[in-house]
Amino acid sequence: MIRKSEVTLHCHTKKTTISYELPADQQEFTSLPQDLIKRDAGNPEKHLVVIRARGEVAGFFELDESSDRKRCSDNPKALLLRGYSVNPKFQGRGIATGSLDALPAFMKEEFTEFNEVVLGVNARNSAAQNLYKKVGFEDTGRRIMGPKGEQLVMCLKVKE
Repeated sequence: MIRKSEVTLHCHTKKTTISYELPADQQEFTSLPQDLIKRDAGNPEKHLVVIRARGEVAGFFELDESSDRKRCSDNPKALLLRGYSVNPKFQGRGIATGSLDALPAFMKEEFTEFNEVVLGVNARNSAAQNLYKKVGFEDTGRRIMGPKGEQLVMCLKVKE
């Protein structure tokens, strides 16, 4: 098991290579990091975030400030979390919990103008829903349709 203190978040740079495959049951609900990087690197509204554990790349997600976030929140200070994944070689070792626990402090340091993180999680993805609830995300009651069906909108307030 990896301690929460050993999990850190970093803004992606071109020096960081991220490439891993996910099991089919996970890939159904998220994008691969390498695909998101290829699509969104260089877009000033898309912030690519690397999860590290003990110095190694352990996962990835994106914080999106584009108009897409308006589907999930009316808060102009919200960022949309998307494409969240943990490298399979690190799964089951506390990376997901550690990285999401580190998110509020990371937001306060890197994205000071934002005070909320929102996300859409597939209604069929109970494992992800449970993870997000465990680290403090709340179901907003809002529902949206995603490419794979209904999504529950969840939010995490970032205390100022």
